[in-house]
Amino acid sequence: MIYAIATTDQQLAHRFSKAELFTFYNQQQEVIAVDKNPALASPGCTGKRLLIDLLHKRGCDVVIVRKIGEKTLAKLLHAGFKVEQGNTRHSYQELLTAADLHKNALTSPEQGVKSKMENCGKH
Repeated sequence: MIYAIATTDQQLAHRFSKAELFTFYNQQQEVIAVDKNPALASPGCTGKRLLIDLLHKRGCDVVIVRKIGEKTLAKLLHAGFKVEQGNTRHSYQELLTAADLHKNALTSPEQGVKSKMENCGKH
């Protein structure tokens, strides 16, 4: 099982798409990779596609987020990722343990934040 945590300033990022980095962990809670968020360099739909491509490339199974948009959550779920919501006050170990136990699973797009602007459509 590979976990990805959206991180900014060495903690869980407040917003998934705006995270500085994605830190990947194995089931033993060891860091296996750290990548810059490709969505920051390519705004809009293209950036989100690049981000999903990165998660697939790293063999990610579970994505840990704090806040995520409804449409982005739908894209992750449709792409086959499990999504867990975490708390910015928790350590990486706490986030990974909670994700492993499926304590805060996001299983439907409606659990995401409704978009006020951008519309990427269905890709």
